Amino acid sequence: MTELLKTLYWNLYTPHENQETEQELDDCHKQLIDVLGKPERKLVLRIIDGKDRLADEIGLDSFIFGFKLATQLAHELKKYDGHLRSEQTADEDVRCSIMTEEEN
Repeated sequence: MTELLKTLYWNLYTPHENQETEQELDDCHKQLIDVLGKPERKLVLRIIDGKDRLADEIGLDSFIFGFKLATQLAHELKKYDGHLRSEQTADEDVRCSIMTEEEN
């Protein structure tokens, strides 16, 4: 089930485009490259990659949780809808019996 939800998520996911933020990140990255040595640059890139992976996992977890919540709510609403129908049927039965008694 989780694999199916992952596939659904990635098929529906549309990356949020924020060119201003992306440009700011690129500028900061270029500044770091100019200032840091190679080992430090690698460390910064590992941190950025880790944060990106974490953001992807959080997004996927939120989607799966929301999907499961939606299915549970749909299930509850179906039960509630059935309850309303049975009440309506009972009300109709009462009305019919009252009308029948009035006719007699």
